[in-house]
Amino acid sequence: MKYDFSKVLNSKELVLQDFIDSYTACVNIGDAKRITTMIEYYKRVFTTLESSFNSEDILKIFKELAEFKISNDIPYIIMSNEIYGLKNLLIRNVNETNNNLKIIDLLSLFQDIDNSVARIYLVKYIDKLISLNNIRRNSLADLVEMNIIQHYESHLIWLTKLAQQIKTGKKDHFPELDDTVCEFGIWLDNEAKSIIQNNSKYDSIKNIHRNLHLFAKKIFNILDKDEYHILITYLEKCELISLSIGTELALLDNILINKKITKDTLTGALNRQGLKSVFQSQYDLSLATSNPFILAMCDLDLFKNINDTYGHVAGDKLLKLFVDVVKSNIRNSDVIVRYGGEEFIIMLPTINKTKGYEVLNKIRKAFEESSLEFNGETIKATVSIGMMEIEPEYSYKHSFVDEYIMIVDQKLYMAKDNGRNRVEKC
Repeated sequence: MKYDFSKVLNSKELVLQDFIDSYTACVNIGDAKRITTMIEYYKRVFTTLESSFNSEDILKIFKELAEFKISNDIPYIIMSNEIYGLKNLLIRNVNETNNNLKIIDLLSLFQDIDNSVARIYLVKYIDKLISLNNIRRNSLADLVEMNIIQHYESHLIWLTKLAQQIKTGKKDHFPELDDTVCEFGIWLDNEAKSIIQNNSKYDSIKNIHRNLHLFAKKIFNILDKDEYHILITYLEKCELISLSIGTELALLDNILINKKITKDTLTGALNRQGLKSVFQSQYDLSLATSNPFILAMCDLDLFKNINDTYGHVAGDKLLKLFVDVVKSNIRNSDVIVRYGGEEFIIMLPTINKTKGYEVLNKIRKAFEESSLEFNGETIKATVSIGMMEIEPEYSYKHSFVDEYIMIVDQKLYMAKDNGRNRVEKC
């Protein structure tokens, strides 16, 4: 179809600048060269718009722009917003110039543009999702011990099939839509009831799983309508919900693993001998569920002085007090390991740096405010903590645990050097 917006763009440069200032100047894509490239694409768009053109002409530019934005990790929603902004700008100019251009033609053109761009983003997203799911499945296969989390793999396979069917646009061989009939749903309605003994947790997982299949049904219903922008939204929802299921199962697995590991007889923390296997399990679970986790090294401040002043029995009781304080401020799925002497390792799964810092700082404050009554004396102490957020990207290597512990140990020493009784983060 032929279009002509020349009379709408009498002052093309002003309209272009207005558009760039409103919709593209806020996008940070790394360096001036790439920003310049993006602006050049829009200059081509406006040059095309100011004369008679075919829809294929403008679609070609937007397809190239979409590929460029994808290569720079700019989300679909940002580009969609720019298309929406350009459409509204042109509609405003049509109204201001009393132009005879039919608004319905303009709306039709921009619907084609948005759908064409959405299709490109959808295909790229599907390819990335399938690749990520392969990595997630491989990380599950690398687990030292698989308990409940093994059932998450069935839904990673299900999600991959869903993505592949969307890419083909065909409804044949669609993955199971009934949440009670898929492999995970059958396990959930049978074995899981006795394994997941917390009723509210069980109901939560069941509802999350039901919502996942609900979005899959929505995808099935619109698959032949070529509404790619909606398909992107629904598939993103499916991935997020799938990861939520994996996260819930991973936390339950952590609880089971913690119960099996030998405890330090003095403090009740996990024994150092189990640290490497616990860390590897946490790393692989985080990679499988695309969740960061926190690793922290803790050291009681001036602990030698306490031993020298009050004796080793008092020191032992203080170590036990610290572990009790930690346990009262973390979840059952979190981990505290006695690393040696007065040093402890804390691991917080499925949590980011900001929240992790809040938890560790809460522990620090709680320990500072606690006290030990011993032989008529009130003993108080503080703790210094070094922490980092770990976002797994690669398959686990045995050297990782030592490398990461070295990093948090350096942060711990920084906390000591900066006055003690503080949390230092990477």
